[in-house]
Amino acid sequence: MAAPHSSPAAAPIERRIRWACILVALGLTVQLLTLLWVHPLSFVAFLLIGCPLVAAGILLYLWSLVA
Repeated sequence: MAAPHSSPAAAPIERRIRWACILVALGLTVQLLTLLWVHPLSFVAFLLIGCPLVAAGILLYLWSLVA
């Protein structure tokens, strides 16, 4: 019996979890890049771009589990 694969019309929960993963990965990438750059604006980018992306990904993941 073949293993089930993700169909083109994925379930809504799978799409939301995929978007949550993308948001968290983008946020962590931004945070990693700002840690390599020694400048006051890197802290601002860390807080205003990286943290909201990670928080949005976490909230979307939790919402997809509940909904």
